[in-house]
Amino acid sequence: MKSKCRRGRPSVTEMIAGENAKIYEELITSGKTYRTRRSIADGAYALTAAIILSKAKPEIKDLEYICSDEYQCRSILNQLGRMHRTNAYSENDVVTIAKEAIKCKKSWT
Repeated sequence: MKSKCRRGRPSVTEMIAGENAKIYEELITSGKTYRTRRSIADGAYALTAAIILSKAKPEIKDLEYICSDEYQCRSILNQLGRMHRTNAYSENDVVTIAKEAIKCKKSWT
């Protein structure tokens, strides 16, 4: 069976980690080989957001509203990381948006 042709775009992990992309993917997938490129990319984006938010933790109250095991929280982290990596939002913008997401999530509960 012939493998699919890639269109020459680097994977998200290659854009983030460069030559260390395979190690980065191994960390994200925990050694599981059945993960798709999309799920690996989602993990990379969520990890990016988690790193940014962990640096800004002292200035963010109620961070647990968007950093829990819920699917919705994972989606918020994915989007924050995607905004930083692909849309070139600064880390300060990501922190500000995270604060707004926390306010919204608090108002729902």
